[in-house]
Amino acid sequence: MTDPVAQPRFSMVAAVYNVERYLPAFIASVEAQRVADEDLEVVAVDDGSTDGSLDILHDWVRRSRFRVQVFHQPNGGQGSARNLGLPHATGEWITFPDPDDLLEPDYLAIADRFAASNPGLEIMGTQPIMLDEATGQHREHARAAQYAAGDRVVDLRTEPNTYPGGTTISFLRRARVQEVGLEFDTRLRPTLEDVHFAARFLLALDAPLVGILATAHYIYRRRASNDSTMQGAWHHPGRYREVPRLGHLDLLQRSAQRHGSVPEWMLQLIIYDLSWYFAEYDKAESAMKMSEDDVHAFEGHLRQILPYIDPAAVARHTVRKLKPIWRDILGHALKEASWHALPARSRMDRVAELQRVHYRFSGPRPSEAFFVNGAPVSLSYAKTMRHVYFGIPMLSERVLWLPAHGELQIELDGQKASIATSRAAQGRWGLPPGIAKRLFRYARLARSLGRLIVQRRVRHILERVHARLIRAISALPAYRSPFRNAWVLMDRYHLAGDNGERLFEYLRAERPDINAWFVIDGDSPDWARMQAAGHRRLIRHRSFRWRMLMLNAAWLVSSHVDAWVVDPPEITRIHRRRRWRYAFLQHGVTKDDLSRWLNPKNIDLFVTTTTAETRSIVDDDTSYVYTDKEVRQTGMPRYDRLLDLGRKVGEDERDVILISPTWRKWFTMPLQLATRRRELHEALWSSDYLRNWDAILRSTVVAEAARARGLRVVFAPHPEMQPLLEAMSLPDHVEPFPLAGNDAQAMFARCALLVTDYSSVAFDAAYLDRPVVYFQFDQRAILDGGHIGRQGYFKYERDGFGPVVEDVAAAERAIVAAIQGGASPAPEYQARINGAFTSRDGQASARVVAAIEELSRPYKAPAR
Repeated sequence: MTDPVAQPRFSMVAAVYNVERYLPAFIASVEAQRVADEDLEVVAVDDGSTDGSLDILHDWVRRSRFRVQVFHQPNGGQGSARNLGLPHATGEWITFPDPDDLLEPDYLAIADRFAASNPGLEIMGTQPIMLDEATGQHREHARAAQYAAGDRVVDLRTEPNTYPGGTTISFLRRARVQEVGLEFDTRLRPTLEDVHFAARFLLALDAPLVGILATAHYIYRRRASNDSTMQGAWHHPGRYREVPRLGHLDLLQRSAQRHGSVPEWMLQLIIYDLSWYFAEYDKAESAMKMSEDDVHAFEGHLRQILPYIDPAAVARHTVRKLKPIWRDILGHALKEASWHALPARSRMDRVAELQRVHYRFSGPRPSEAFFVNGAPVSLSYAKTMRHVYFGIPMLSERVLWLPAHGELQIELDGQKASIATSRAAQGRWGLPPGIAKRLFRYARLARSLGRLIVQRRVRHILERVHARLIRAISALPAYRSPFRNAWVLMDRYHLAGDNGERLFEYLRAERPDINAWFVIDGDSPDWARMQAAGHRRLIRHRSFRWRMLMLNAAWLVSSHVDAWVVDPPEITRIHRRRRWRYAFLQHGVTKDDLSRWLNPKNIDLFVTTTTAETRSIVDDDTSYVYTDKEVRQTGMPRYDRLLDLGRKVGEDERDVILISPTWRKWFTMPLQLATRRRELHEALWSSDYLRNWDAILRSTVVAEAARARGLRVVFAPHPEMQPLLEAMSLPDHVEPFPLAGNDAQAMFARCALLVTDYSSVAFDAAYLDRPVVYFQFDQRAILDGGHIGRQGYFKYERDGFGPVVEDVAAAERAIVAAIQGGASPAPEYQARINGAFTSRDGQASARVVAAIEELSRPYKAPAR
């Protein structure tokens, strides 16, 4: 043990709470430090752990070569535990590592040498390295760029985008901490207390000089269980109440009080931290959980914070890549002054001879005037989007479709801005026929050879040669002739039976003049089924003929809008900009807010079914970029056949209770590009999802009620969850329903009752006037944006087609009541169904075809 009287070089204060699993590795990394025994003391504060953490700490005291002190308190939070440890620290430098992280062996030695070389320095920040526990892989921290120049002293006045980090990865002169009387603000929970402490330390200095230690590595552990303070912070109300008020706003006010204005390094620190809020909110499966009170409080704090932030400082932020909308919000939202950006073109529609132009604004909408070659023109289509973050309307955005010929000028409140027109599309070139297959083999050989060559330039050239050869082959008569201006129809890569197949059937039967082809995996049971039905215009997905088809296609028409459908990499490698137009038939009626997923997709035709759905997309002040130009309320093609099948099944033939829950993104693995499929995550097997649905499937109450009415119980999970049918052991009275190779619409026609959760298949059942029960045991997690979308216009209790229940017992009661109530919905729900589906005429496919043909011609302004 070291001499307790001698002052150590370093003090570590560690707040310990339920880290029994990680603590031994942390201790080992501390013991491995290449410093003398007397140079380090450790003050460990157990914050009311309920596992074996405290025992491990006491054992460390007995065997450590350093001086280790252990204290214990009831659980009070990380800041409280650190404050308890602060008075017991005696080192020249103090740091506050987290005990589930790791320190590299030279961590303290590097800091010691750097401090000795820079005796006037008072704060040093080390380089964090992220460790993904699930994969064991290391990755760079968001601030990695500031360490690229190596170990150095930085003046934050000249490098404001640099920052030493919070107290976890920083070393601070303990004498200055004592002089200022710094403590952690225990009200700051669940995050930012360490950054707040370090920033107040910097404000106390005469000059913000910091040591950046690129060679001293601190290993941040990202837990596989997602249960760390940082990983779970988005669920905590303090993230939206205390952190903005006591953290961000407090630092801005302290800075202004000390310096007369906020120094840019502080602004960049606040911008950086706020950017994580925007990034999390933008995720398709955001972890954010905000009550109405949280939203109200957060908006109030932002209205005080954002006026401090200079738009020029936002423009100079370099730590994180900020989306343009984030920059505009941080610079201009929730401020008294009105503002508008200069307009910019975002898309060209060469067929319609229109261009899409955007500009954002706050306050009243600017006056608008439009000119082409100096002559005034009218808008073709327009809307005003509303950018809502955290439930708060931030900025508005005008989406304008204007003529694409000539020089376009826009005047906003008297300010003119020229908009450049697009270049004409490049023509194709071809080669003599008769050598297509041989050239294709040569092209593949060239690409394979390119992969073996190390020099990137050579590989790039060979890839370009390959792409040009494939484009040349596609222009040969052998492929140009059969595939010219083709309409390519598809559903999923491995499944048919959805809107794509239904529209394909319509085209072959009613519109043989349209060059329609259907694409699906050749190994799919639906391939064999469609061949047996007599379809001859089938193309195997990812085959050579598929490539030739796509390079000649005029339209890609699909029920799915995933990137591998809309922009398949096998084609974009050959032709970077797709030449076909895309029609999105949808897989179901859109009821949630999917704007963040759909807005970047470049959809030329967006098919909708109900008026409420349509208005939620095209109306002003909605969050979608799409207008009446793209959106057409045609109804989904599969509803034509569904209606026909349903009418052929009498009430006494409706003999199926269909249990069909939707998927959960967190229970599926990432999409495998090779198979275009997802595997189920092991977390599913111990989840509430499986427990609740298994309880319904095994319910004796439901089984007896079904048996009394002569009904079958059929389990048909979402396509992404179909592996459940093989993995689960279903009770004898439940029939599995694999989607591949089977007719889901025929099953819906025989449905006497649908039990689902959030799936849009409820609209299919309602379209046939069938009863529905919504079993939503995880409603808060889903409707707050935990899955794919956020709560949209559709409220289940207000708009749904059946009762909404949240536990197994209530679900059993609702199912039994629906069974005993007969084959039709209760009057309340029937009225909702009638209001949603105002036109059930079997003409949806015809309307979709008419919309595609309309969008295949130049835009013609309606006569006045």
